[in-house]
Amino acid sequence: METESTNYINNCIEDSAELFFIAASPIMGKIRACAEVLAKIDIPVLILGESGSGKELIARLIHKLSARSDHRFLKVNCAALPADFLQGELFGYEAGAFTDDEPVKAGVFELCDKGTILLDQITEMPARLQAELLRVLEDKPFSRFGGENTVHVDVRILATSDVKVDHALAERKLNEGIYYHLSACTVQVPPLRHRREEIPLLLDHVMHQVAKQSALSPRNFSAAVVESCQSYPWPGNFRELEKFVKRYLIEANDGPAISFDRNVYNAWQIPPKSEAPEGFESRFNDFGSKSLLQSVRGEAERGAIALVLDQTSWNRRAAARLLRVSYRTLLYKIDQYSIIDPKCSSPFPRRTA
Repeated sequence: METESTNYINNCIEDSAELFFIAASPIMGKIRACAEVLAKIDIPVLILGESGSGKELIARLIHKLSARSDHRFLKVNCAALPADFLQGELFGYEAGAFTDDEPVKAGVFELCDKGTILLDQITEMPARLQAELLRVLEDKPFSRFGGENTVHVDVRILATSDVKVDHALAERKLNEGIYYHLSACTVQVPPLRHRREEIPLLLDHVMHQVAKQSALSPRNFSAAVVESCQSYPWPGNFRELEKFVKRYLIEANDGPAISFDRNVYNAWQIPPKSEAPEGFESRFNDFGSKSLLQSVRGEAERGAIALVLDQTSWNRRAAARLLRVSYRTLLYKIDQYSIIDPKCSSPFPRRTA
């Protein structure tokens, strides 16, 4: 006789180029059933859960099962861009909004008309933009950045967060109006450590996926390895499991296989979260705390500047406005971090007349 878990495995697997959903545990079986219901009711949904737990996958499943499935599904990372630039990405901007030669750009809301928008990490969206978003969600029409003409679209909004809602509201990281609008229905995605029945299936799926991408032969997992993986808490959830499988495959094809008679922590020498990586203390002492922090901060700043320069096609004045720094400061930072326009051979190409 088939067990309840086996029934879930047979009946609740969605597999396509963009979506792989497993409901081998009772709790994920309920979430799968909930997604089917939510797909038929065109309301906003707030999806909560730890980082890497599969929130985006749930959002994609809701879209795939909905009447909007023939239209676009677009994800916007609310934590990745400054407020002005994020506003332009969401609502678009008119010609000349930043410079005289800037063309018209349609935002995600226009591009996703009749489709679904996923606002990833909604609690990281700047407060000013959350207020603007709330106005659009309530009134529907909006204007492109730098324009006055009204744009009408029909989109469904899904949102995710890995922050506890009560904390986000208390710290004013989440607009109350936004929360009440999005929380018409809330889905709580459990972490992988609460879905241990799924780990064997996930290991097998990721192994075949990674092996295919790498043109390598997939490697089987022994019963001891699977048992160790099911005992491990996976604080990084699916992302950590994926990296583990990649390393396991590389070891099999590049060198001697590691024994998994011990638990996953010991087999891969993963330190507990409270331990520093080997050699960290000596490197910390070599750098000194101040210079180490400056190094980390500098890498983050360099990445942000490079991203905005790329998005503005290296229009430095537009980038400076989006980054909210002076033009001279941006030029200094470009030189400081040796950020080079890929179309040129130096940070400051000479302009031709």
